[in-house]
Amino acid sequence: MKQSKTCAIFDLDGTIIRLSSEQVFLAHMLNHGEIPIPNLLAWISNLLKIKSLSMAKPNKVYLRGLEQARLHEIARHCFVESLRPSIAPHISELIHFHQTEGRTVILMSGSLSFLVQPFHEHFQTDLMVAHQLEVVDGRLTGKRIGLHPYAENKAKLAQELATEHGFDLSASYAYGNHHTDAYKLELFGHPVAVNPDQKLRRIATEKGWQIEK
Repeated sequence: MKQSKTCAIFDLDGTIIRLSSEQVFLAHMLNHGEIPIPNLLAWISNLLKIKSLSMAKPNKVYLRGLEQARLHEIARHCFVESLRPSIAPHISELIHFHQTEGRTVILMSGSLSFLVQPFHEHFQTDLMVAHQLEVVDGRLTGKRIGLHPYAENKAKLAQELATEHGFDLSASYAYGNHHTDAYKLELFGHPVAVNPDQKLRRIATEKGWQIEK
């Protein structure tokens, strides 16, 4: 009998690390004077208007006009200095476990692609799905392109990966920490809530999903 092809999908922020990778990156750029003053003022102006950091998150005006190559370089420094030390050891062990079991390991994150890339390389994961920004002539425009991996979109993207690569999701694993990850988690035969927020903990408890600290 042919064995089904399986995968293990891991969220990044709040799951592999207990931090927001973009907030850490923003602080890193501010500390090193990498954000042009006009960009910073435009971003702060937007934040003051909507008065919510979470709602301001989609606005990437602070990156507008910056060189893609330079941002990748800054992101790698940020990873080494601040993000890599924040990786949860037990999650590293889980990723390695799934790799040794022969599953396709995937990082799926709403964080910026150049922040997810160092984790992808560090863990040597098979696939990576992240927040993509438009690049014109080697510089970021600040505009999003493609489907943002968040909430229902993560479920849609997971289904697309399953179709493309032939994964049997009923025999696969998914890890997430936020209640919006539930859309993705419920597609999998082995959903795991990692350090879940209150809403996800309630959903996981009601559905009998595994909960990891």
